[in-house]
Amino acid sequence: MNLESFDLVNDPLLFSGEGQRIMPEYPLDPPAAHPAQQDNWRRLAAQGDLTALASLMNQQLAEHALQIADLAFKPDGLQLSVEAVEVPEQAMVVPLLRAYLSQLELPSVTTVTFYGQKLGQELPFWMEKVELDLLVIDPLLVLPTNPAAVMNGKMPISPLLDPEVLPSERAIELTEQYKAGERNFTQINLKDEALPGINLTLADLQEANLVWCDLRKASLSHANLTSAELRHANLTDANLQGAKLQGADLQGAKLQGANLSWAILRGTNFTDADLTDVNFQNATLERVIMPDGTILD
Repeated sequence: MNLESFDLVNDPLLFSGEGQRIMPEYPLDPPAAHPAQQDNWRRLAAQGDLTALASLMNQQLAEHALQIADLAFKPDGLQLSVEAVEVPEQAMVVPLLRAYLSQLELPSVTTVTFYGQKLGQELPFWMEKVELDLLVIDPLLVLPTNPAAVMNGKMPISPLLDPEVLPSERAIELTEQYKAGERNFTQINLKDEALPGINLTLADLQEANLVWCDLRKASLSHANLTSAELRHANLTDANLQGAKLQGADLQGAKLQGANLSWAILRGTNFTDADLTDVNFQNATLERVIMPDGTILD
């Protein structure tokens, strides 16, 4: 939720009394870490360790040639500045880090103020303040721990979902893996599974089998779905912002109201798919097969 957005901001919190920029010693180009190291960084970040948090975010920013310049906890939430040789793209940076920070679930952090600056410049070029609490559907709110209990009327069903569609046991297992820090689900077979409302933000789902999968209201923001099989999948109102869908097969898929802004769509197959009210803003569309069979170059 966008609360504030300006073109040029002079925030005294980012500068010392002499007008010099405060530049903490953060790892700007962290190497690919072992899963155990990643888990350790997440644990430290949850404890308020800014170096660990900056390392995690720099990994997300590395492929975009961006880095964290400043990072601090303030009374009104987390404050961070992203810099690059050119002015960072606000419409890409904010959703990417917002989604990542939401799934990190930092204690007591519900708002983040982002600044974008050009390397070597003292003043940021833009600022945006967002809330984290409801930006990503929390699977614990929508996935019951015991589906049988729901069917027996012993557990309420989230109003976010259709009461007639219950998450499968596999969905619950997947959610537990994700909550434990697992992100690598390459070539996973989830054919015919019911995964409504699941959170797989930033997950690696390359070559995954998601044929006839129920992914309504799912959060797949910035997920890697390269060459994934999504034929006849139900992605109604799903969040696929910034997702990588190169070579993905979405023949016959339902995507009504889905968010595909900033998604990478190269060679993606939408034959016979329902694209009603899909958000394609700033998406990369190359050699995309449209529902009527025409190809966008």
